Amino acid sequence: MKTAMHPAPSTGISASLVERAAWLLLCALVFTMPWEKAVILPGLGSISRAAGLAAFGVAAIAVWRRGALRPPNLVLALGAVFVCWNLASWAWSLDRAATLTRAVTLAQVWAMLWLIWEFARSAARQCQLMAVYLAGAVAGSSIGIARYAMHLETYYRRYAATGFDPNDFGLLLALSLPMAFYLGLGANGWRRWLCYGAAAVVIAAILLTASRTALIASFAAFAFVAGTWRGAAAFQRIASLALLAYLLLNLLAIAPAPTRDRLATIPTEVAQGSINSRKQIWKSGARVWLHHPVLGVGAGAYPEAVRPQLGTPTVPGARYVAHNTFLSVLVEGGVIGFAVWMALLGCLVLFLSMMPAPERALCATLLIVWAIGVSTLTWEHYKGTWLVFGLIMAAWPQAWFGRRTVTCE
Repeated sequence: MKTAMHPAPSTGISASLVERAAWLLLCALVFTMPWEKAVILPGLGSISRAAGLAAFGVAAIAVWRRGALRPPNLVLALGAVFVCWNLASWAWSLDRAATLTRAVTLAQVWAMLWLIWEFARSAARQCQLMAVYLAGAVAGSSIGIARYAMHLETYYRRYAATGFDPNDFGLLLALSLPMAFYLGLGANGWRRWLCYGAAAVVIAAILLTASRTALIASFAAFAFVAGTWRGAAAFQRIASLALLAYLLLNLLAIAPAPTRDRLATIPTEVAQGSINSRKQIWKSGARVWLHHPVLGVGAGAYPEAVRPQLGTPTVPGARYVAHNTFLSVLVEGGVIGFAVWMALLGCLVLFLSMMPAPERALCATLLIVWAIGVSTLTWEHYKGTWLVFGLIMAAWPQAWFGRRTVTCE
């Protein structure tokens, strides 16, 4: 079923060529996400933003020429409602400039969600998207590792690709691990070696970020291995166990000592520490929400809302963001915005529950890794969040065609 549109007039450029260009630009957007801040284009921003704008423009032409638009699904519709609610919050926002900026960003990531739905319809294309994201994660990891080799610290003894916060960078990389395991499950010959080799490079870069959240998310990525263990071949089992052992060995002995020392503080920091002052920021946000429970303080206005309680950070230009996506949505969007957000997540869970076993394991693991990561990060407007949503949404229609064999050749 397609949503009918008036046919476009014929031009000299073939429709298939425009469709192909839109798909390639979407792949370029996904490929650049893990290292986008390393390349900033004057007047456009990050390289992935430029790729995204180009992809959306060409996609609009492709849909116009095709004369048909793929009918939306519930996740896409709820995402649009979430964007509109954030834009509407400008009317009562405590920081209208921040709200407008946030609304524009959310509109852009929703456009990426639509691009995935419109152009990644087949299992093969979904595998291609994951493959290019994994390749991008390797590229970003290589930048982080190179910066370590050159002693270019992001923070004290912590390393990330240029322009990235180590925690954000670590989670972006951790999201690629379930993709690597899934692609390795369906690959043969040298391709599966590439998948597991890419995972090893990514794990090394995650450790160099010294991000405690990213480390926990990386261990969670191995839930995919557990979920597909019975159906996996001997090679996949051995390779997965070898990667887990590689992660543990680095954590215990091989990774730089400052990295290991910081990561070893996870139990005490969670039980007794402040998690880098996050607990204080969360308490302040909760108090703000009690005064604005229904409508919230406005999209992007969390820093301004907690400023009277927390003051101004000592680091020039820094602001106190929520450091928890769910709290951020609740405080900024109120009960209404939070209800839309949770309905979107609930729909994603419903979608993955209908999928064949390998895809269900992949999408569930991606959602778990994401949920762990965003428990200490403000990611409702980040591309990584909406990529996860898009992959789950794109894989969902396969449930109606029965179980599929994982093949990503």
